[in-house]
Amino acid sequence: MSIHEEASFNMFAAQQVKIKGDVMEPTQHVITRNFKTATDFYTRHMLKHPFLSEFHSYSELLYAALLEGDPTVISYVPQPFHLQIGKRHYKPDVYVLREKQRRQVIELKPRGEMDETLRVPLFHYFKKHRIDFEVLSNEAVMERRTEAENWLEIIEVVVEARHLTTTKEEQQVWERLFKNQGCTLREIVDSGNREGTYSLEVALFRLLHQGHVVAELSEKSLDYDTVFQCA
Repeated sequence: MSIHEEASFNMFAAQQVKIKGDVMEPTQHVITRNFKTATDFYTRHMLKHPFLSEFHSYSELLYAALLEGDPTVISYVPQPFHLQIGKRHYKPDVYVLREKQRRQVIELKPRGEMDETLRVPLFHYFKKHRIDFEVLSNEAVMERRTEAENWLEIIEVVVEARHLTTTKEEQQVWERLFKNQGCTLREIVDSGNREGTYSLEVALFRLLHQGHVVAELSEKSLDYDTVFQCA
């Protein structure tokens, strides 16, 4: 089958499958207790999704952490839609809103493989609503596990301090990083008195999450030797 014939066939197949659902308002659809026990289930308070987030696998949790660390990502919603495809019910993994890009719906699958009888109609259905549909592999996410787990640690600190004002500390941290052309975490946070420098730690991680500060998080776990620099 030629590329043109395959494209025509896919379009024809998509038109034969009716999909019911409203893609205009992405809202997390929580799952039943039985489904929670049947899956590798996680819940976390995140930042770019302002409600308690549910994830059906560790890969989904790690992917959300990577979205948190991507400064182009404005927000995301796990399990954003409940669709009916023919007689099958389907909830995609995550909806992503990025700066100056089309909206995305992402599905995570082993080896990035998805049943074509689902993928093709979903691709065309979301395309009609100006949303890109993409299938990513769990393996690609797991390759960035160190980076993602670092972000989970950072997000946990920031979430726990969500009621703490650090405007002054953020300015102090940024000025110190700018003056010294970067600092290690040890130079910002006193490992022997972490409580006493807690506001500075929160300020640093907030600046990092906002994209004003950068750090190498993909090679090794976050520690006191991690270097932070102004973006």
